Amino acid sequence: MKKVIVAAVLLGLLTSAFVFAGCGSDKVPAGAIASVGSATVTQQQFDQIWAQAKAQYASQAGAPAFPKEGTPQYDQLKASIVNYLVQNEIIRQQAADMKVSVTQKQLDERIKQITTQVGGQKKLDALLKKQGVTMDELKTQLESQMLQDAVRTKVGENAKVTPEQITAYYNDPANKAQFVVADSVDARHVLVKTQAEAQKVQKLLAADNSDANWAKVAKQYSIDPGTKDKGGSLGNFPKGRMVAEFDKVAFSIKPGTVSVPVKTQYGWHVIEVTKKTPGSSKTEAEAKSMIEQSLKLQFQAKAWETWLADAEKSAGITYAAGFDPKMLTASPSPSGSPAPASPAPSPTS
Repeated sequence: MKKVIVAAVLLGLLTSAFVFAGCGSDKVPAGAIASVGSATVTQQQFDQIWAQAKAQYASQAGAPAFPKEGTPQYDQLKASIVNYLVQNEIIRQQAADMKVSVTQKQLDERIKQITTQVGGQKKLDALLKKQGVTMDELKTQLESQMLQDAVRTKVGENAKVTPEQITAYYNDPANKAQFVVADSVDARHVLVKTQAEAQKVQKLLAADNSDANWAKVAKQYSIDPGTKDKGGSLGNFPKGRMVAEFDKVAFSIKPGTVSVPVKTQYGWHVIEVTKKTPGSSKTEAEAKSMIEQSLKLQFQAKAWETWLADAEKSAGITYAAGFDPKMLTASPSPSGSPAPASPAPSPTS
């Protein structure tokens, strides 16, 4: 749940699919970093997110040091924050025209959900403090994200998938692997540290491979915490899921056969396959729902990309000196002239 909070307040929101284009700084009012139509993105808004970024870098165990001024990483982070704030303003303006909004009730419900998921108000307050975020800032940033989600849903609601598109997708050789169901087995095992222990376990199970004896032997001998109290059961898994030595034996022995000891990087296994399920290929009818959903998501993503680009073009964006994302993310070319900008990456993985 910590990740959800971080995403809501900063890290999941900074990456934009676009580096928003703009012109010079002559039209940006004092105290602003950008003009978006008749509205502005203020220095205060930028400073607030910047401070959160610093706090969150510091709060992440093993995270790299906060970027130093003058480095590409510093400029990329700066561009990401500018893009995030500008995109929020574009979406806010467009949402009003589209009559899309986030109600106070919806926002309160989202805050309540997050509070419950992190374990109560005290834990939420402590987490926000560690990340340098106030409750009001969390609400503002959550509302922006919820509004974006609502606009994106509105933009993509007309995405339709035709039967012809489904058939074409199914028949495309590049997609065939998606419809193949691999061979699979239901199996159980006992994992021990030494070959001698495995040989002992193998004899016990070969003499009696009943469910009751598997439960008894697994509980007494297995060092696999995930299966020792479940009769050694690994459930069903496809070919290639397990390490090679284990996989080879599991897919070669007959159901009901207790294997000889098998050595892997984890120790020594004694394996029994209880069921084998041959692989198959899904028919178009069986794959229809999956294909339709996949194509719909693709169409919705494309519709959003197009909509956002069009909204950016009509927004009339102007940046203050030092805040143009294209300039911040441009790499010097060998001739000394700016190279084409690439989208600003997120500051975290």
